[in-house]
Amino acid sequence: MIKSKEINFKLIFCVMILCCFGLVMQYSASSYNALKETGDSLFYVKKQLIAFAVGIVALVCATKVNTEFYKKIKWYLLVVSIVLLAIIFIPVLGVEKYGARRWLNLGFFTVQPSEFSKFGLMFFLSGYIHDHKLDKIRNLIIPLLATAIICVLIMLEPNMSITMLVGLSVLIMLICGGIKGRYLLTLALPVLVLVVILIFAEPYRVKRILAFINPWENSRDEGFQLIQSFYALSGGGVFGVGLFNSRQKYTFLPFAESDFIFSIIGEELGFVGAVLLIMLFIYVVFLGVKIAINAKNVYSSLLAVGITSVIACQTLLNVAVVTGSIPPTGLPLPFISNGGSSLVVFMYAIGVLVRIGKESNNTHLLYARHKMK
Repeated sequence: MIKSKEINFKLIFCVMILCCFGLVMQYSASSYNALKETGDSLFYVKKQLIAFAVGIVALVCATKVNTEFYKKIKWYLLVVSIVLLAIIFIPVLGVEKYGARRWLNLGFFTVQPSEFSKFGLMFFLSGYIHDHKLDKIRNLIIPLLATAIICVLIMLEPNMSITMLVGLSVLIMLICGGIKGRYLLTLALPVLVLVVILIFAEPYRVKRILAFINPWENSRDEGFQLIQSFYALSGGGVFGVGLFNSRQKYTFLPFAESDFIFSIIGEELGFVGAVLLIMLFIYVVFLGVKIAINAKNVYSSLLAVGITSVIACQTLLNVAVVTGSIPPTGLPLPFISNGGSSLVVFMYAIGVLVRIGKESNNTHLLYARHKMK
């Protein structure tokens, strides 16, 4: 019998380790800037600690919700995802930072709708693909249209990184959902053309591409952040300079506590620490895949695939950016980077994975009792 309870325990344990480790690294990466900006070196950590507490509640609540419920409300989840992305463009509600409008002002705090919408789309697609086979072109219209609307709204923020994440995750969903190869190839060409057009439509994206190719050519502008990330990672060597001993966090590396926290991890804990962290993420993804394989039905399996795809793709993209493997783009490292919206939503998603595993375990127990009779 498949030990779903053991898989769930391991998944929760690993996620808790990641979250606690993230709090430690956020203190290290942000304490200097937080003290300089607010007079409180724990300012960012306190906010993340509150999000962590809310995230634990969200995780527990998610384990209590039958996964069939998400299937029933899939259209509502899609509409809410679209509406949340759209209302940030209302001046009173939307908050603009660093030249981008990505946050929604709720009075006492702000949230990032794209964090909710990317999972909302996965929940919708898992239900829709389950109900409609992807062996006919007409059954692809709704999933592609929903994805296009979500991606366009995210691009308008602008947020190229989340758009890439959504695109990759949807691609995995379509493949696992049984899309025919010829349909996939037919879609690939126009998508690639569109990506090129989007890149050249905004001058700052072209600059980022050039900075990726040769960051030292414009070392004080577009290439600055990537160069500082290289300094951090190379300075860490094999075993690092020691926890809390980073030099790049002293205003050298922008967004050290969020998008580029992996650079600080590499600097302080070295190549060994960075690899161990990546291995832990790989293990979390592995557990997610096992839950998807062992799910009680196709719908639950697709839902697990969607959640696991987002975790895997976002981790991959973040590490790739920080190490200079792809052009720079802002994307937090799941469970580690500073960001309350991201942490709460990811922990809720883990709760859904746990619920899928729990339902699978119950199914096997019922089957075993039936055989005994």
